[in-house]
Amino acid sequence: MGNNIEALLKPQSVVVVGASAQEGKVGNIILTQVVKGKFRVYAVNPKGGTACGLPLYASVRDLPEVPDLAVLALPAGPTLGAAQECIQLGVKAIVAIAGGFSETGDAGYALEQQLGNMLRGSQTRLLGPNTLGLLVPGIGLDTNFLPAEHMRRPDPGNIAILSQSGSIAVGEMDSNALTGVSISAFVGFGNRLDINENELMDYYAEDPGTDVLAMYLESFADPQGFLERCRRIVPHKPVILLKAGRSEAGARAVQLHTGSLAGSDRVTDGALRQAGVIRVYDPQELMDAARVLAFMPPIDDCRGAVLTNGGGFGIVASDFIESNRPGIGAKLAVLSEETKQKIASAALSFAAVRNPVDLTASLNNAMCDAALSALQEDAGVDIILFTLGFQPPAIDENLIDIIIHWARNGSKPMIVVPIGSDIVLKAMQKFNAAKVPAFTSIWRGVQAIDTLAKRGTMLRKLQAAQADPVETAGAVAPTLQPGAPVGEYEVKAALREVGVNVPRSIVLRPGEQLQAIPLNYPLVVKISSAEILHKTEQKGVLLGIRDRDELEKAVADMRSRFATGDILIEEMEGRGVEMIVGLVRDSTFGLAVMCGLGGTTAELYQDVSFRMVPITRRDADEMLRELKGHKLLEGFRGIQTDREGLIDLLVKISHFGEFYQDDILQMDLNPVIVQPERAVAVDAKILWTQG
Repeated sequence: MGNNIEALLKPQSVVVVGASAQEGKVGNIILTQVVKGKFRVYAVNPKGGTACGLPLYASVRDLPEVPDLAVLALPAGPTLGAAQECIQLGVKAIVAIAGGFSETGDAGYALEQQLGNMLRGSQTRLLGPNTLGLLVPGIGLDTNFLPAEHMRRPDPGNIAILSQSGSIAVGEMDSNALTGVSISAFVGFGNRLDINENELMDYYAEDPGTDVLAMYLESFADPQGFLERCRRIVPHKPVILLKAGRSEAGARAVQLHTGSLAGSDRVTDGALRQAGVIRVYDPQELMDAARVLAFMPPIDDCRGAVLTNGGGFGIVASDFIESNRPGIGAKLAVLSEETKQKIASAALSFAAVRNPVDLTASLNNAMCDAALSALQEDAGVDIILFTLGFQPPAIDENLIDIIIHWARNGSKPMIVVPIGSDIVLKAMQKFNAAKVPAFTSIWRGVQAIDTLAKRGTMLRKLQAAQADPVETAGAVAPTLQPGAPVGEYEVKAALREVGVNVPRSIVLRPGEQLQAIPLNYPLVVKISSAEILHKTEQKGVLLGIRDRDELEKAVADMRSRFATGDILIEEMEGRGVEMIVGLVRDSTFGLAVMCGLGGTTAELYQDVSFRMVPITRRDADEMLRELKGHKLLEGFRGIQTDREGLIDLLVKISHFGEFYQDDILQMDLNPVIVQPERAVAVDAKILWTQG
């Protein structure tokens, strides 16, 4: 297929097939919007006549030119015939509005397959089916069949909204348009029979009028392609994603802890973090994050100054900034004495000039101007949050202009939270027009601070990553045969080959007698069999063997209960922090490295993090920092651990995964005991994709 994306998003000529003169019909609503555009418009309806001042042609074949874009405002069945005619004529792009395709079941799927067969081998591109289509305000392209009186259209801006669902986006576009939020484009790709999110990302990554990509996805058309694009785009433009369907389990099997701890969303979350994507969880949060990133630069630190005219507003904002649940876990700025004196000199005597700064309900324009000036000049402040109740009598619309002045001309980013009714609507419209991020709740304002901080952290990480590549030089190839059943002894031998610490051990094959033991007591006796994955539950592990007599009894006991399988005798490791490390094949993204709190309670706590293979040391470090229990590795209550050794182990397991990229289904190292001087894997299992 050709790549006629430009014809879809910036057409010179558009035809509405199924256009109608009857108000309320889809073909009339779409044509009413399309005729406002900055391109040549045609209308097709076999019944003839006129609609919206245009003649209705009987067929696209009768048009005076071959249009760039055809919008098919037809039911599913007739869509096929119209699409065939457009393809044969050489129309570059089609928007298929109709539902009734694969989303409805087998019959609809068959129709969609027919449509796909028509496109195959042609240069025509198709958006949809089952889509609201496009809204490109800069050229007036609007294929949305929701009437204007039901949905406001945003003005031209710099945010591209790319959405698998139309409805999830239009509600936010409608409410945001009320306050003047603007976009460069909305593209709903529906069933994405042809054009998908990855191609649209390519286009808007290069679009000079787009600074932020805001996306809604329920699944990924090409997961690896999506991640590759994010890695390429994120250094230049933020990518914000609302990924729905978080509750669906994605692991192919859950026989090992890695599988049961994974689930599609945990791996998805790790993959998105690794690629630099800012993840959000509802449509409002998606648009809020997009707006603050479209208006303000990222911040390198997150020391927030809170300015308010209501003490309660300031306390709530401070709680959200410094708390973790709910909150963003940042810090309030410590204001300099000079800053406090400047604010106090302009405020009333009972105003609070520490952070949060409360100018009280007596706030007037002069107080606001002086306080913002002082906060902007304070070197200890990274960002300002202004929670402003509009109810006190001295406040008027001129205050809005003072806020805009400092937001646009000050050295510190500023988030505004206007609280009120009618005047707030006017304020929001003025703030958005001036590209000042404003939100109508304190929590949304604090989340906006967090978004700027995340973007700053991400950019620093990407810059540092240029000097921290994936380490592959010197990586040793393990010698396991993929698909062949392997017990714990063989897995550990392979781990030892790649430099992973495992206990010193010997193995007794079936029929072999116990000879001299070149190991130090205490010992552990285990059954080592590819068929026995959970030894503890089957009493296949005996700990604390103190001498030869106890060892002989333990081996005899193990043989009496497990007639087949090897017996593994190991030196018993000392205490440390128990972790779980592994590899798991995710049904969406492929092989991922996993790390978390381990031992027998691994599935109870479910404190785990994931990254896609391969990982860097920086990735491994981030994985550990994401764990709720990460302080156990950082000297909590005097606990000493070889944290760097654990990072080494994670990187080596990533190398192991790279070598067996297509072969490993799941791998468990549980527990890995992180001791003061090393991290050692005391149990290990592998499941292959085949065999």
